[in-house]
Amino acid sequence: MHPKHGDIVRSTDPFKLGTERQRPWLIINTDAHPFDEEQFIALAVTTKQYEPSVPLSDDVWVTGGVPRNSFVSPWAIHSPRVEDLVAWQGRVTDDYVTRVVEEVQTYP
Repeated sequence: MHPKHGDIVRSTDPFKLGTERQRPWLIINTDAHPFDEEQFIALAVTTKQYEPSVPLSDDVWVTGGVPRNSFVSPWAIHSPRVEDLVAWQGRVTDDYVTRVVEEVQTYP
């Protein structure tokens, strides 16, 4: 699996403990990333809403989806490697990714 900018994939969550450690991740890097085929910049997708969360509504999906109301957490950054990816869940619009990346950039 070689996800691209805007794909949502499942991978291990380094922030979780226990056996249920997977979560969906939004891939935000582009092919300009130096290790684009090996490692990715991703943001956590969660069912918990916090003040700065970005809703992952039905209208932002190009294809695929998630089974419950979900949000992207722009502060929860992960860099999974290709061998850590478990499944592809879908793709969101470029406009949505741009909006989320703008949120990431508000953190010092």
